[in-house]
Amino acid sequence: MQRYAFWMRFLDLGSFEIPNSDTLSRLSSGGVLLPKLEWLRWEVHETPVPLPFFHLLPFSNLKNVTLYTYPPSYPISPGQLTTLVRVVSFLPTSLEVLSITCGQEKGDNLKDAISSFACRCGSSLMSFGTSLPLSEAAIHHLIQLPNLSSWKVVQRPPRVVSTPIFPPLEELYLEDPETLPWLHLLASRGSAEPRTKLIRETLKCLHCPWSTIIDSALLSSIVNFRNLAVLCVQTHCSGEGGCDFHLTDDDMKNLASTLSRLKSLELGRPCLHDSCKTTVASLVSISIHCLDLTVLEVHFNAKTIVSDIQRLLGGGAGLHEAKCKLQSLYVGLSSLDICEEDIEPVAMGLRVIFPHLTNLWGSNGPWDRVRFKLGV
Repeated sequence: MQRYAFWMRFLDLGSFEIPNSDTLSRLSSGGVLLPKLEWLRWEVHETPVPLPFFHLLPFSNLKNVTLYTYPPSYPISPGQLTTLVRVVSFLPTSLEVLSITCGQEKGDNLKDAISSFACRCGSSLMSFGTSLPLSEAAIHHLIQLPNLSSWKVVQRPPRVVSTPIFPPLEELYLEDPETLPWLHLLASRGSAEPRTKLIRETLKCLHCPWSTIIDSALLSSIVNFRNLAVLCVQTHCSGEGGCDFHLTDDDMKNLASTLSRLKSLELGRPCLHDSCKTTVASLVSISIHCLDLTVLEVHFNAKTIVSDIQRLLGGGAGLHEAKCKLQSLYVGLSSLDICEEDIEPVAMGLRVIFPHLTNLWGSNGPWDRVRFKLGV
């Protein structure tokens, strides 16, 4: 049983060989393998597992199930797909956590199996995520579950969402650009619907999809979730498409003052276009309002950084206010076209904005010399 990794309550079907039938017979007790099993993790494309193996597992005791390929779009064989569909059909309605990230272009049977489970799952379900879209019936059932706190969504909302009942989500992962209407839907629900108001209060972690354009419309929805601790918007500024970051310094001040409980803020690393409207003034707003912040990725324009820092420091902006404890700042692909005599003032200005700053991640050249002045 080399590389056969399991505990009494945890089974990880990763990159190893499944024991033969004789070994399985010796391991099983009364026809059951691992009778106390609560957590199953299976990397589908790496480990071809025969269906008889799963018949030996006590699915009724499971609480946490992760079925995945890496990357999620990795193709799996028809036989593995058949086994995967059957495994999903075995899942108990008392499951607490389910994550299925196995993308299949022709995986209708798998989509149907996951949707069927979603419609059957009970109030014990706390975390649900899948890389495949669900039926409208499954979506309507999920958004009424009272204890669902973490949800990964890959499709837009149904055309009609009449129920005022939504789970008190703490984590929301929007995985595709077409899922963004969920954000606007949840943010627009009125206070007359108390369950939806709970989402505004309970949501702590929000991930928006790849290549999201960050503008005032997006911001107007995000700021409704005032208790966010983690905000990640995955921008991707392409060479030809221009910069996807459209916020201003005033917008960033609004975000930072409204979402003051942020610990991690990722709005895309500065890109090579260096055309955004935000400056180091945004960094000041973030530092003085989000005191618990430890992770920061945000666009800021480096073209006028010297004059911006001189103006801010000369005016005493934020000099005597408490600052966050950020240690690393992502400068991304932004260029820094300054002369040698301006290196130290820039480093000093960044250190004033972020007193605990010790590192800069990203572009080289002048940024390296600023990094050296920071004492790293």
